[in-house]
Amino acid sequence: MKKIAHILTLLSVLTTNTSNAQQAWTKPKGKFYTQIGASYLSYNSLINGTADLIPLNKSFADLTVQAYGEYGITDKLMVSGSIPFRAISSSNSTKTNAVKEGSLAAFSNIQAAFTANFYNKDGIVISGKTQIGLPTAKYDAPTGLRSGFDATSVTPSVLVGFGHAKFFTSGEIGYVFRNNNYSNRFMMAAQIGKFFGTSKKHLGIIGFELMNSLDNGTHDDGNSIFTGSYLDKQSFLSPNIKYGYKATSKITTWLSAGFGIRGVTKSVGASPGLSFSVSYQN
Repeated sequence: MKKIAHILTLLSVLTTNTSNAQQAWTKPKGKFYTQIGASYLSYNSLINGTADLIPLNKSFADLTVQAYGEYGITDKLMVSGSIPFRAISSSNSTKTNAVKEGSLAAFSNIQAAFTANFYNKDGIVISGKTQIGLPTAKYDAPTGLRSGFDATSVTPSVLVGFGHAKFFTSGEIGYVFRNNNYSNRFMMAAQIGKFFGTSKKHLGIIGFELMNSLDNGTHDDGNSIFTGSYLDKQSFLSPNIKYGYKATSKITTWLSAGFGIRGVTKSVGASPGLSFSVSYQN
């Protein structure tokens, strides 16, 4: 069970659009987990809820470096947080429009959370989580680029996990409240993972993440409508796959890839997300 808990803590940095991890397990008192990772996107069109892509008439590159950490306050209460930094650029304009080419390097939405375990028996774990996202992102009006949402968010969620000798599975369901006239969002995620090899150094995980805008906001996206950067009514359904290699008892490396499904995904750059991360735990 400890191995499963350690693996699940990695997932928050392995997605490009959200730092929510579907982790019901909490760290034991005094134990910590740290991780640093990078994600990359490259796109020139927008997925907007239809089968057809919307051309943006520019090329965009988005590199995110994120630090993530967890600490067990008690055996049933854990604090966690993430600090993402994004470097975004636009180039290769195919025609003149309202925004210029350029770049933006700034923090995205810094997040902190408390996770409390309510039930842990026979491999089944149930926990509650409250996460706060801070309005630490920047917006550059001439280029239309944003490093995150211009809002404070509060996300209460319920997490369920099940650990078995041959596999584990976990899931999360929650509601994202946002201010500054941003739409609230419904979120859900699930995954299943399995160790491979007699040494159990290899781990494969498949899962999905859903972030659905309720379209009840009136936030002015400004020139970001020309870049697809963190739009108010952004939604996505993203299947993903992850591979982990346990280099030592304390260090793990990860590769991850995900993409948005057309018809459900809306106001998101049309690009697969690729991630790499390294973690350390005591």
